[in-house]
Amino acid sequence: MRVKKEPAAYSRPKLINHRVIGRALTVLIVLGLLIFSGYYTLSAEYFKVSSYGVEGNVHLKDSEVYDLLDVKGKNILSIDAQVLARRLDASPWIKQSYIRKELPSSILVRITEKFPSAVLNDGHAMFLIDDAGVKLDSIDKPAAGLPVINIEEPYKRAYAEAVRLVNVINKTAELSGKAIEITGVRPEDISFTLNGLVILMGFGDYEKKLSSYFSLKDEIAARNIAIEYIDLRFANRLIVKPLKKDLKWVKAAI
Repeated sequence: MRVKKEPAAYSRPKLINHRVIGRALTVLIVLGLLIFSGYYTLSAEYFKVSSYGVEGNVHLKDSEVYDLLDVKGKNILSIDAQVLARRLDASPWIKQSYIRKELPSSILVRITEKFPSAVLNDGHAMFLIDDAGVKLDSIDKPAAGLPVINIEEPYKRAYAEAVRLVNVINKTAELSGKAIEITGVRPEDISFTLNGLVILMGFGDYEKKLSSYFSLKDEIAARNIAIEYIDLRFANRLIVKPLKKDLKWVKAAI
């Protein structure tokens, strides 16, 4: 027996939902307005950097810091403070920096500068250096009150050791402001002159060696003899080399 098929139900065509279309148009209009206002804001003269302030700088000029930032005429809303900080780090003088954006068009920079620890004379030019041995700036003559390292460029190990000695010297009150020159080709050859007196230091243990020297300095001075050098290279030993008479005569003759 054949089963009789029921006729399919009539389906009315879907009408266009005007409410949905209206909402979609509203969203599109709002998005368009947001995009337009965002573009206008980022390009508006009102937000372009036109002034700046710099605090904490001693060696660097305000204009030098501003040149490092490279923000003149740029929109303050699009500037990334971390990018600016990295630009400031490119200067060997800057140890730390803090950057604040002040709407609508100002940048405030607060920096902490490095301090020169010594003067490097590498045989070709002279530089101020920091406590890590990094060159800060070139100079024409030694700076008063700073130790001078007379070590040429190829002797990097000796230079690194001389920087360590400088840091100890700068923390030693008895040596503050003294005329000091450091030389050496190898770390074990490191020596310095203290107001004309040659002191052989060798490698490492600088605090201990200088303490040994200062404990006997008055006794050495009381002997009232001409000294060729003082040797502190050996542990727990201080050697005073008197100046020979014939050597003194030769020097006088020269």
